[in-house]
Amino acid sequence: MMQIGDLANRAGVTARTIRYYEELGLIEPEERTGGGFRLYSDAQLRRLKIIQSLKELGFDLERIRDLFLLKTQRATGGELATSLIEHLQWQQEEIGARILHYQKMMQRNDQAIEILNGCLCCDKEISERDCHQCDVYCQHDEVPDVIESSIFE
Repeated sequence: MMQIGDLANRAGVTARTIRYYEELGLIEPEERTGGGFRLYSDAQLRRLKIIQSLKELGFDLERIRDLFLLKTQRATGGELATSLIEHLQWQQEEIGARILHYQKMMQRNDQAIEILNGCLCCDKEISERDCHQCDVYCQHDEVPDVIESSIFE
């Protein structure tokens, strides 16, 4: 048995994180000492590592709690497998949406880099320039906000 600090160290999280997970019903101490100290077993350490692994895979804490509850909510292995497949399909959709988002971010960054490469030869003093009138700026229908943030007046 280990106390919360030992469990936190072995799992690579903080004691505060463990207490928060307890509030959410994700983990609970195996027992408490007479003085009220929480005691945990290797089973709680394994559960905590599973939680951390699922978080790294993109699952939020509510979905992780749902996954742990499936075992008690399904009567057969087939029902459990069906539920897990549903969760994984949902996650696939989420991953796809994030990939699209990141692809758009990369496109905006590429566009900004392309525009800024055209600015490298600019020798006008910053206080004297009006980038919005520049040929490099004007040849683009849209200029990313990262550039606008530096030239906006």
